[in-house]
Amino acid sequence: MTAPPSSRALAIVLGLTLVGCGSSQPDPVAIPVSAPSRPQTPRNTPPPVTSIAQLMLDLGIDERVSLPEDMAPMTNPERKAVLEFFDSFARGDETALGSMLTRVDNDELDELVASGAWTDATSKISGIDVQTGTSPINGEPCALAVFYVDGGFQPQLWYYTVDRDGAEFDAVAAPPDLMDRLYGDNWIAAWFEILDEEMAMADKPDEEFIVAQREVGDDTPRARSSSRGPAANPTGPSTPSDPSRPTAPGGPGRRPKKSKRAAPGKG
Repeated sequence: MTAPPSSRALAIVLGLTLVGCGSSQPDPVAIPVSAPSRPQTPRNTPPPVTSIAQLMLDLGIDERVSLPEDMAPMTNPERKAVLEFFDSFARGDETALGSMLTRVDNDELDELVASGAWTDATSKISGIDVQTGTSPINGEPCALAVFYVDGGFQPQLWYYTVDRDGAEFDAVAAPPDLMDRLYGDNWIAAWFEILDEEMAMADKPDEEFIVAQREVGDDTPRARSSSRGPAANPTGPSTPSDPSRPTAPGGPGRRPKKSKRAAPGKG
């Protein structure tokens, strides 16, 4: 009798008739053999990201920088860029910061470094609360930080881009008295709402610039001038207290609503 072929051979030559001892055998029934299945990869699934806590350890980010996981970018390159950008403020590292600024902001940073204002401002930083999101105007990614400096609070927002060449941050002019007007959990959305209000005010006739506004807890309205607008002094000399430039630390203000960080000097 002819030795039966191995199971591997049977899988390869299904349909061949086996003959043994001169007697005919019925044709075997072909058994379909399916190819090994490959694990299915869901489509449009974003690549996994490293947690902010782990990235801060891996990159050695200063612990004064706070970026909540639910307010962080959705990709690792963006997360790293944002953390390193604000780490340069916390450490007073003008070289690292300058490598991520636009040319105009970089030139102004050089002036601040030369005058000593940069070192003076950054040495007083006690915390930096960061949120990221997108602009409702153009959909571009942006990052907003509230700097805790010498007993005060200073907000600043940047547009940013991250590509294979690196990261670049572009400071956005801040509306006046912004720190007193931020509200809710999403500071970026609030920022642009306030900016819209300022732009609408700037479009009104001059006689409507003076408006009545009530102080919190005060029944006496006060007159406030809105003639400054969101782009007031957009290219003028920068100081640590000027909210319209990238050197955000230094300006006094109130603790932003919904901020988890206690006011400086308070537990």
